[in-house]
Amino acid sequence: MAVERDTGKVVLSVKVRGGQVAASLVDVARAAKSQGGRQRRTVRQLGTVSVEVPKAAAENLAARLRHRLDVARVDIVGRKQLTFVPNDELYPATAPYLDAVGAPSAWDVHRGDAGVRIAVVDSGVDVDHPDLAGRVSDVYNAVDGGTDVSDAIGHGTFVSGVAAASGDNAIGVAGASFGSSVMAVKVADSAGQIWSDAEAAGIVWAADHGANVVNLSLGSATPDQVESDAVAYAVGKGVLVVAAAGNDGTTTPNFPAAYPQVVAVGATDAVGQRAAFSQYGSWVSVGAPGTGITSTSPAAGSSFFQPGYDKSDGTSFSTPLVAGEAALLWSLRPGVSASDVRAAIVRSAHGYTGLGLGAGQVDFRAAMAALRPDSVPALTAPGDGAQVAGPVTLSAASSAAKVQFSIDGTSLGAPVATSGGTATALWSTWGLPNGTHTIGAVDCSDRDLCNTTATQVSVTLSNAAPVVTSPKPAQTLSGSATFNATAPGGAVAFLIDGVRRGLDATAPYALTYPVSALSDGTHTVQAVSCSTAGACGGPASAAVSFKNLSLHPKFTAVSPGVFSPNGDGRYDTSKATYYLPDTESVRYQVRNAAGTVVRGPSSLGTLAAGSHSFVWNGLLNGGSRAPSGAYKLELITTRATTAGTLRGSAVTGVRVDLAAPTMSSITGNGTSFYPYPDGYRDSFSPAFTLNESATVTMTVRTGGGSLVRTVTGTRSAARTSITWNGRNNAGSLVGGGTYYWVLTAQDAAGNRRNSAKYSVIVSSKRLVTKTATLTKNGSQFAFAGGSDTYCSDADPLASDFYPYGVWLVNVCDPYYDGSQIAGAGYRFTLPTAFSYSSLRVDSYGNSLTTSHLGAGFTRWGTDNFTFTHEISTGSSNAWRTIGSVSPTGVVSSTRQVETTIYVPNYYSDGNDYDIGKVRLVVTYKVLA
Repeated sequence: MAVERDTGKVVLSVKVRGGQVAASLVDVARAAKSQGGRQRRTVRQLGTVSVEVPKAAAENLAARLRHRLDVARVDIVGRKQLTFVPNDELYPATAPYLDAVGAPSAWDVHRGDAGVRIAVVDSGVDVDHPDLAGRVSDVYNAVDGGTDVSDAIGHGTFVSGVAAASGDNAIGVAGASFGSSVMAVKVADSAGQIWSDAEAAGIVWAADHGANVVNLSLGSATPDQVESDAVAYAVGKGVLVVAAAGNDGTTTPNFPAAYPQVVAVGATDAVGQRAAFSQYGSWVSVGAPGTGITSTSPAAGSSFFQPGYDKSDGTSFSTPLVAGEAALLWSLRPGVSASDVRAAIVRSAHGYTGLGLGAGQVDFRAAMAALRPDSVPALTAPGDGAQVAGPVTLSAASSAAKVQFSIDGTSLGAPVATSGGTATALWSTWGLPNGTHTIGAVDCSDRDLCNTTATQVSVTLSNAAPVVTSPKPAQTLSGSATFNATAPGGAVAFLIDGVRRGLDATAPYALTYPVSALSDGTHTVQAVSCSTAGACGGPASAAVSFKNLSLHPKFTAVSPGVFSPNGDGRYDTSKATYYLPDTESVRYQVRNAAGTVVRGPSSLGTLAAGSHSFVWNGLLNGGSRAPSGAYKLELITTRATTAGTLRGSAVTGVRVDLAAPTMSSITGNGTSFYPYPDGYRDSFSPAFTLNESATVTMTVRTGGGSLVRTVTGTRSAARTSITWNGRNNAGSLVGGGTYYWVLTAQDAAGNRRNSAKYSVIVSSKRLVTKTATLTKNGSQFAFAGGSDTYCSDADPLASDFYPYGVWLVNVCDPYYDGSQIAGAGYRFTLPTAFSYSSLRVDSYGNSLTTSHLGAGFTRWGTDNFTFTHEISTGSSNAWRTIGSVSPTGVVSSTRQVETTIYVPNYYSDGNDYDIGKVRLVVTYKVLA
């Protein structure tokens, strides 16, 4: 029952039936009063009275009212209110994407509880920010084990605001779950770098200190064991881990998001498209808005955000929307598990089909409706201890969207929707053993997520057993016999000598069986009650004995078992081979799937003992061709003896298939490939969809029609392909040029179909690895300077290489000035290539004293960099290799690479470096 938390009352709306409406309304109000309730209002035009009763009495009163003859239905009265819109001054900037995920309508239900904690494992949090003050419940610095979570970068503060910034406080923004708490877990070191051991320590600390949700707006393309172990540890502690899919705009998995236990969040633009930068693929769970996100930033300023509030893009900020959604769900139902919350988030997401964003964009309000309820239904029929038989109607009173019924702990079909507070289902008891059974019912959400607490009643099942009506006891049977039985419903299985020989799902129940397959002598038949699906645990008839005295022919082979009598010369007939143990008069006939004789009976004469055969040409009586389908070949034999005429019977199956296989959606026409074995498109694999298993042949010819290659393989019914490696039937590579190919599919019955003729272009080019060295003077920077001009700078005038150089100097004290750098950025345009293998940056120059030097490559479309390791420098002029990086993410669509050479400030005597020249060594591949 829906209960208003502040009153402990339930309001019922009771609609009475026509007739004595006024009297019925009065009687209903009187019944409510007897339960400690009161009448609220009567709407005579609707024949409805609403009554308010205490929570404890509500279920009983509702059940009593529903059983009254003058009551049509009883419903729960819901409490309505205007859709909540917080008064935060920047809310209009956030409204488009918060509306897109149904946040305002979800806030009408719940806005988050402080007891639900979101651990933001990130660069730290400005805990004194006006929109986060009072929201941060716990702090931990995983780098040094302390409590300083100050955020010089600003990323963690931004993430925290998206998830849980205070709402309706007339300032700033409203977080997704603005009543929940934030656990600020700092994992970035003084240089702003996050190492997986610190990340793992932060995740474990959060899990050990009561986090419900861990938000990981970080990642890399490489899985990491300590990170994976930490995620598994948190999941094992009942924590929901949510992580960003990444911002490379590719399908490359990003970790930790791509670990299977994690909810991987991609970014949408909130209006139907995947954000251009978002990673995507089958490993992504859901999407959430990630463009134009407005949130909190450190009030004193930070490396990447304006002070106070700022706007940014990225899956980093899609992720806390989902973390906030999870916190809202936990606030609504504190007893649910992480798996319950995850299931509700994923099952309620929608839209964005085919964009690689999992189930689609999240929907807060829909997730609330999808979350498993904590209510319990009341089973109203049958009653506890009732005796039942045949089809039984199950009924339950429930305030939930659906109810799942079960029998002896096994679900009875799918959850059924409630109507007017009642759910009903039909339990077909056939096939179950008589005796005690347990009926259960649990409440479920509209997305079939169900409570684990069930209501149960016990009933006694008393179905009548079937009765065998033929043969009569001790009757002699010969050849083929029909067994008959009666039963009150369901299906009947026939057991001969205790072995199930057949099932009939509809009355009148019968089984025609070749008793010739049995030994001569006495046997028994028994009928067992079954479900129509073939589960046969119901009561059984008494066993009836009969005597078998038969001939015993048998089929030994049918070849082919599938044939196509279409006159094309391939498998037009089927040959049946059989064995006679003695001389017998033989006939054969053919039955279709319905059991009707469609060919024969045809006499084969009186034949001596031994092996014989006959051929069915696929024609029916009258000469027409048999349609596709399953058929039974039957032998019928007789022999006169002193004991009378004995009969024999044998049955085997054969199938007629006249339909040729189909190949649809064939791809590859006009494709080029490069069969030189260098790993690049060395083979050609056209794809197609087969409707049945077949042998597929690709025939390749020249433009003049000369045969080049045939490739044959067996393929199942599915989307599949066949591959040509660019070689002829002799195994030699073919020359460059255009070739033509046809696919032929032949099924087991010999039916054959050819595709149209398609082309493929063979190229003689191959991949060649090249190296290019791009050099710039130190003064040819795109930008240069220090992050704090008081103590770091880039000065061309002070360079030993003036006017061609630039001097980087950094004398900042990290303990007073924070993490600062002096750097110069250089942009290079790479040569056109098929792919790039590696990028190495070198610099010619010197330092006044031993210093440290590093380089960071811009990851385009993000605020991130790929860094080299830092090296030591000296006072002599020399070329120094700073380091190499993978080109992934650092080469733009216009072949631009941007690298920043920098000197850091976390060494005791300061750092400097005089850049005379910079060169970028590019290893790449081209087709030549």
